[in-house]
Amino acid sequence: MGMIAILKSWSARARHTGTRQEGSLKAVRMLGAEGLVDARRRAGQALERAWRCTCCRSLLAHVFERVGSTLFLDDDPEVLVQAFEDSERDRFSARVLAACIVMVGRERVAVAL
Repeated sequence: MGMIAILKSWSARARHTGTRQEGSLKAVRMLGAEGLVDARRRAGQALERAWRCTCCRSLLAHVFERVGSTLFLDDDPEVLVQAFEDSERDRFSARVLAACIVMVGRERVAVAL
């Protein structure tokens, strides 16, 4: 299943997490939101715009290849964008990755020993 199909399925059924400090997540802040519900709405809009851009579309097509199959809500979009070639990114790439993070990211949990 491609990144776009995954994002569309997640945006169709927005999920809620128990993150208390949602506003402190860099991806949420980068989208100009205060919490995950608003961030997911804004992320959907950002991804719709991104799909129309050739550079952003290439970035979306290669997200899992470049950054791995799991995104976490506390991932830093500006760090993740460095995994892409210069030709695959532009000034909006970190924001597109922020949108991906809030749409499909999950909470990072420590494994109990």
